[in-house]
Amino acid sequence: MKDFIIDEDLLITDGDFALKQADQQNIEHLLLSQKGSYKEFPILGVGIKKYINSPDATSRLRLENEIDKQLSYDNFFVKTLDVNDLQNIKIDGNY
Repeated sequence: MKDFIIDEDLLITDGDFALKQADQQNIEHLLLSQKGSYKEFPILGVGIKKYINSPDATSRLRLENEIDKQLSYDNFFVKTLDVNDLQNIKIDGNY
């Protein structure tokens, strides 16, 4: 999906917002945001920070379920999802 890119600041090209492939950026924003962060869509957001310090396997299953559910809300088709290593979550799919 093409969208405007936020990299410390909005990228501007020829006096207009630069549009580039933004799938990775959208997924990152979705994982980091809390529910209620987007006022128009109050149930959108994973809030991954609350899962980071939890060694519990149940928390990992909840996280995996929450990521899958939230990406589906955003019309992202998840093929595979691996949250075993929280420092390197693997998500394969497409919009």
